[in-house]
Amino acid sequence: MQAVAEQSYPEIGKVIGWEAALARPGYGSLYQSMVAELAEYLGQSFALVDAACTAGAESVAQDWKQRQLHKGSPAAEILEFYRTTNSYLFDLTTFNSQYPHARTLAALVCMGKERGLKRVLDFGSGIGSVGLFFAANGFEVALADVSEPLLKYAAWRFENRGLRVQIINLNQQKLPEDAFDMVTAFDVFEHLAQPGSALGSLADSLKVGGLAAFNVTQTDPDYPQHIASYEEVLSKVSALGFRRRRFLDYTEVFERVERSVPARLWHSWWGRVWYGFLYRKALVALDVLGVKKMIRKWIKG
Repeated sequence: MQAVAEQSYPEIGKVIGWEAALARPGYGSLYQSMVAELAEYLGQSFALVDAACTAGAESVAQDWKQRQLHKGSPAAEILEFYRTTNSYLFDLTTFNSQYPHARTLAALVCMGKERGLKRVLDFGSGIGSVGLFFAANGFEVALADVSEPLLKYAAWRFENRGLRVQIINLNQQKLPEDAFDMVTAFDVFEHLAQPGSALGSLADSLKVGGLAAFNVTQTDPDYPQHIASYEEVLSKVSALGFRRRRFLDYTEVFERVERSVPARLWHSWWGRVWYGFLYRKALVALDVLGVKKMIRKWIKG
């Protein structure tokens, strides 16, 4: 591949915005830019890739159903789906062009710079857009995923912009321990058969005092590949050494802390009790009482 000069980005306030970080010049919208970029990578026409992107979410769901996968499927079969499917190239191109977490990412950049954080890992990195955003804002970036088609495309996008990136193929490598100042995982954990194991790996890879930001999308029949619940994931975070700091739109922001063995046992027990038995009941009761928003804000911190 021919080397290209490093791309310069216009600044929007203190943070280079999502569209400014991702869009290439000469296109009327971020979507058009991203479709053209994928078309160039695949060697296909804009019209063909545009049609595939429009049908991307449906294609992912159909691929999942054709493999007869469900929440109880063996973890190895679910992993193989994500390792090999190409459908997410198109789905994520559309999704990233109208990304719902852009404001959260801008806040994370500000938090990271205030704390002097440098190295960011995007876990479940997809087509690399979040990594490109952090790289444009001056961070060192690593991408980790099991999807080989997505990792290859993400690496190409960085190379095409003259940006450095560390690629971690989770089929072949483990996350390095105590290596990152910040970890992000947007719209990832709901896809995992074993989210607790992934959370443990992220905790080990994050330095004490570092930040972790992730969300868990609710289950939806239109997205049958969403198999892990918010409660299933959040019940484990405190015991693994994450302390909640902020709640930004759809995203939980945690700080990595050291916990003693008794503290881990306590948080493990309380996480199971709260999220396993009480959380939903509490939300229903608060909704009936008309104070759900106020109390839920206090619960989330």
